[in-house]
Amino acid sequence: MKRLWVNILTVMIYIGSQLSVLIPQYYFISQGHTLADAIKLSIPYYVLSFAIASIIVILINLKVKNKTRVESAKKSDALTTVAYIIGGFFVSLFAQMLFGMINTYILKQPVTSQNTENVMNMAKEMPIFIILITIVGPILEEFVFRKVIFGELYEAIKGARWLSFTISVLISGFIFSCAHMDFDHTLIYMGMSLVFSSLYVLTNRIIVPIVAHMSMNGFVVVMQVLFADKVQEAQEQLKTTTHFIMPVVKSYFNL
Repeated sequence: MKRLWVNILTVMIYIGSQLSVLIPQYYFISQGHTLADAIKLSIPYYVLSFAIASIIVILINLKVKNKTRVESAKKSDALTTVAYIIGGFFVSLFAQMLFGMINTYILKQPVTSQNTENVMNMAKEMPIFIILITIVGPILEEFVFRKVIFGELYEAIKGARWLSFTISVLISGFIFSCAHMDFDHTLIYMGMSLVFSSLYVLTNRIIVPIVAHMSMNGFVVVMQVLFADKVQEAQEQLKTTTHFIMPVVKSYFNL
């Protein structure tokens, strides 16, 4: 199966899984439920849609014949793959924190992401939603934003690899942000794009950014859902510390 058609199908399946939730929502509203209740009642169908979409996307991508240079390159061995997954998890958390601080205290964007807050609230009310956040969501997103969008840009842009990598990361990261409708936190999505794209190129295995993405999301869910009070306390302490540190940093860099 040609890569072009697999890519088109992958993106269409991703979009279709996003829009599929409108069907049960419309049904529940027609039965007299409020929009808020209809959204909650539709969550199991939304998760199921993403699960089916993930399976289909994995299967069709196994059929690609004319692979990109990333996919056709020598794969990392098992031990190296595991090491990159573990390292990628910690690097992704550090990058999220670092870019989050820059976004908040230098670019003056909101600390809290409305998208993340909505997702976490849904996870608290409907625990089945955690499956989408930690498993099927990362699978679809990595196939779409890393394998298709980043991979094809990296393949198409000629010249020095560092340049094609940088441009591909920036574009795919921006599209990643747009897909989440979270423009105030675009820099953070760019940071995640950098980490996951690096893992993909370094190992030539899409499974590495997928599992690293799953691990990061899983950690965030555990902290936000099970240890929400502790997280709030840590955020307050971070604000206090940053209040004293940032003037020094700004002075040093003449910001």
